[in-house]
Amino acid sequence: MNTHFCKVGKKTPNINTFFSLPDLEKKYNAFIEEAYNVMHSDVSLSDTLFHEASKLKYRMMHLESTDPNDLDGAF
Repeated sequence: MNTHFCKVGKKTPNINTFFSLPDLEKKYNAFIEEAYNVMHSDVSLSDTLFHEASKLKYRMMHLESTDPNDLDGAF
């Protein structure tokens, strides 16, 4: 097998292109707003939306604390 085109370990991904912080904030705000709007009519949907919003908040906090230059080839 020829390793001519193998770039494993030679390229580092730009995490900002995968997860844009402003886009995540917009999605988070939309989930929170919709969860609040359907809270009285559909409690299970509201809980699901709040759960998705909490996962986005965790991802945003992790993204803010991550330095994209610290990534290694095992990303």
